[in-house]
Amino acid sequence: MPARGIALAHLIAMGVTAVRVLANLIVAVLVLSLAAGCRSVDRAQFAPQVEQAVRSTPEWLGRSARARRLRTIARQFYESRRYLPAWIDGVEATPALDDLLLALREATSHGLDPERYGVAALAAERARANAAWFGTAFDAARVAAIDVRLTYAFLAHAADLLGWPAPGGRVQREWSVAPEEVDLGVQLRVALETGAVRETLTRLAPSHPQYEGLRAALARYLQAGDPEAVKRLQTNLERWRWLPRDLGARYLLVNVPMYEMQMVERGVVVASMRVIVGAPETPTPLFSDRMTYVVFSPYWNIPESILREETLPRLVNDPGYLARNKMEVVGTSGEVIDPASVDWSDAEAARGLRFRQAPGPENALGLVKFIFPNHFSVYLHDTPGDSLFQRTSRALSHGCIRVEKPVALAAYVLRDRRWTRERIQAAMHSRREQIVRLQESIPVHIGYWTVWVQPDGAASFVDDPYALDDRGQTGVRVRMRSDSTP
Repeated sequence: MPARGIALAHLIAMGVTAVRVLANLIVAVLVLSLAAGCRSVDRAQFAPQVEQAVRSTPEWLGRSARARRLRTIARQFYESRRYLPAWIDGVEATPALDDLLLALREATSHGLDPERYGVAALAAERARANAAWFGTAFDAARVAAIDVRLTYAFLAHAADLLGWPAPGGRVQREWSVAPEEVDLGVQLRVALETGAVRETLTRLAPSHPQYEGLRAALARYLQAGDPEAVKRLQTNLERWRWLPRDLGARYLLVNVPMYEMQMVERGVVVASMRVIVGAPETPTPLFSDRMTYVVFSPYWNIPESILREETLPRLVNDPGYLARNKMEVVGTSGEVIDPASVDWSDAEAARGLRFRQAPGPENALGLVKFIFPNHFSVYLHDTPGDSLFQRTSRALSHGCIRVEKPVALAAYVLRDRRWTRERIQAAMHSRREQIVRLQESIPVHIGYWTVWVQPDGAASFVDDPYALDDRGQTGVRVRMRSDSTP
């Protein structure tokens, strides 16, 4: 081809390339302009719809006390931001929205159902936004409703992680630990301002090693397809969420189904011992309180129920019953009276009288009791029946907790008072009641976990003495006596 022809062809090719580049640039500018136009949608235009949405009562949220509380938090949150959308910028998804959806999907790892928060519907809305011609654009008519639903999803998941009573009446009646008090409005604002939605929610869950171990076990059993094990793990995770987040730098932890008490310092179990807990008909209540004093050589004040049902009927036919069992009768003025002076066949004869068992090795409380004042009148104590600790199942008491090693426990709780084991032994055998106050109170947590994670990570499925797992319940209605019953 002549040189002139070659040059012409080259110029034409260069022109075609230039046209293509120009066309691409025009398209890019148009796309960017359109996208910028979408992003420039003023969020304020959605404020009236957001206000209307948050002031209504979503049917899916329910009408429980918790639901009312979450509605109040949501309304205050939007009011503080003049009802501007929180999760959608104009019609565009924010990174916080995607972070929240990820956290909600991970609810399974806490033993919670993501559909409690409407994850499928929210994910579908997000997918429709992704299918837009450019960027991610939500339907403007749906922005307010979606944004409010996302806020409620955050709050509901946060409440679940905190152990707040769930809707539908699934509430522990006698696990008397107050739900963890956290200002969820503040948590929500901080999560959005810092861009740490998922991390904020994670921090609300318990950090106890047992909780993390149960989560790991749940992942394994989900993968193995064991529905019964999964159900029990979910139940036990929920029970951990009922406990205070701060259990104390030093505390006692009683696990009723394991018949065991642990002494824990800074997250490390420093000692443990067997315990005997309440029988199924008189179960040990589940709660947290603080031990404040120890009683050596205690009297046992016989409860009215035992007096009425057991002691008085025996006295009618066996006048020597009180003397043999080292029991005393105390009058209305506090004086010890002679049992022989009372006509026990008269039902009114015992009115106003108190009965107590004198300190000593025969005492039903043993030689020492450990008091953490509570409205259940439950405490830890020694027992004369040491052989019972050799049993595998030890749900045998009237509700109080008998400890296997009372001397070791006394030395542990009184170490700040410099009580030696020798001094403790002397006080226990003195037959003279003595109260010793702790220098600093110690938290006592009584819980019910039928799955316990061992140091190697293995999950042990243990006894369920109150049949709570079998009944599919997370709580137990405790019929405790109103007085101190060992």
